Amino acid sequence: MDIFDKRYCTYRTMLKIVGLWPYNNSIYVWIQRLWLLIFFLGNIIFQVVSLSSEITLRNCILILSLIFPLTIILVRYVSCVIFFSMIKLLFHHMRMGGNIIQDSTEIKIRKKYINDSCHMMNIFFWIIYGIAALSIIFILYPMTLDFIMPLNRTRIRIIHYITIFPYNRTMYLDILSLNFMFVGIFGSLSLACTESIFGLYCFHASILFKIIIYRIQKIVTYLTMFNLSSKQIDTKLTELYRAVDIHNQTIGFINVMINNSGMQFLLSSLLCVISIGISLYRLVNAIIARKEKDQLEIFISFMILMAQLIITFLCNYNNQILIDNSQELLNKCKYISAWYFVPLKVQKILLLIMIRSSTSCTFHILGVFIPCYTGFSKVIYLNKYMIILIKIAAFQILKTSKKTRNMKKDKLTSIEAATERGT
Repeated sequence: MDIFDKRYCTYRTMLKIVGLWPYNNSIYVWIQRLWLLIFFLGNIIFQVVSLSSEITLRNCILILSLIFPLTIILVRYVSCVIFFSMIKLLFHHMRMGGNIIQDSTEIKIRKKYINDSCHMMNIFFWIIYGIAALSIIFILYPMTLDFIMPLNRTRIRIIHYITIFPYNRTMYLDILSLNFMFVGIFGSLSLACTESIFGLYCFHASILFKIIIYRIQKIVTYLTMFNLSSKQIDTKLTELYRAVDIHNQTIGFINVMINNSGMQFLLSSLLCVISIGISLYRLVNAIIARKEKDQLEIFISFMILMAQLIITFLCNYNNQILIDNSQELLNKCKYISAWYFVPLKVQKILLLIMIRSSTSCTFHILGVFIPCYTGFSKVIYLNKYMIILIKIAAFQILKTSKKTRNMKKDKLTSIEAATERGT
């Protein structure tokens, strides 16, 4: 049975909802993809235009904390559509993965990593469910109360914590609130689908590395336990050659991913660092505000920051799994106790595998950044400098706005003086 029918059925459904299932290329699906792209791009443009109405420090932080996540979603969506051929190659490898299985141990290995990848995707989906639930509660709740029990005053609406909207008409606020509710749901769904593809790459390559390790250990153990004839040794050599072929295919598979997606990952990683820095500054600023603290502002800032940190950590975790399994292959081959007792041909093949595995097979972003636990800590550390840069920019914005207010004040004073002289 197809693995996407048996294990990844929910993920395939999510991909079809946002138009990222690579095997659907009908005109209606392309209209769906175009609509989502226009929808995300339109909201980014709306946020930029709304900022031009009143440029202050609070408004800049408010708008930028939403613009950067939307831009990341848009970039990842476009790159996923562009690299459909690479995604089809991944899905083909995953579907054919069951054909290389030889015994029950390899079935357990494959099942374990498939379950782990499913758990990883479930975390992404629970983030989506949480964002959808919070959006519905905070947006539809005041709208429902306005319909059931209208008041003379305006209820607190979450829209004022997401964008700058000068109109006080309830109808416009409700339309804009519904728009941002759909942005949150479809945006988080698109991001979960695109980032899960990277996780599938890492887990599928880890399955192949684990199977190679198991086969090498089994072959070497078998060769040292029995006095075999030349024909039996040739049979085991054929199995070892097959393991080497799988190893070469895995390395080539990883290289294809690196060569085709390095640039777009570099752009999204840079935007992610800036976005986390702005969200962190917004949260800290909301907590240490001297005036009465806005609990809803703190909650929204905290949720935006935590969602970005969790997604960033999961992406680094996926590549760490790949690094660990690649390094384990080298260590297992290096420290096989029966190394000197196997035939010379087997020793040569093991040497070739060790030489090929001496450099860890890992996904890197154009050699600039390697997603892993250390890479995640570097991202967090970079936010220290991001906050410093934000403070410098904030000082410049405040200085400019103060100068603008003084110019307006001087202009009004001169107009009043001219009016008095004319009188």
